[in-house]
Amino acid sequence: MLTQRAPKSGWRLVGPAAAGVWLVLLAAACAPFTCRPLSVTVAEKAERARLDMVARGVQTTETGRLEVRHAPEIVRDYWVRAEDGTWYRVPLDKFRTAEVGRPLEFCR
Repeated sequence: MLTQRAPKSGWRLVGPAAAGVWLVLLAAACAPFTCRPLSVTVAEKAERARLDMVARGVQTTETGRLEVRHAPEIVRDYWVRAEDGTWYRVPLDKFRTAEVGRPLEFCR
């Protein structure tokens, strides 16, 4: 008597070696988002403001298509200068705690 097998789907379980390769690729893809601690001695602090177009929701056009609605907004950037003259953009909480002549640690 002949028996028929169900056709195999395109999805298969991944072997351990292939799973390892996927994990390495995933880790490499996430590497730019990891924190690289940096400590500098603050020589100067600066707060800069700029006008930028910021997304403010979605609107419907006359044809019924959805579009992102933008509006101008003042955006503030916070910077510290190291003793070697290099400027680093830092988050507001680090900017507030930074003191000239003192070391500051932040993620790069």
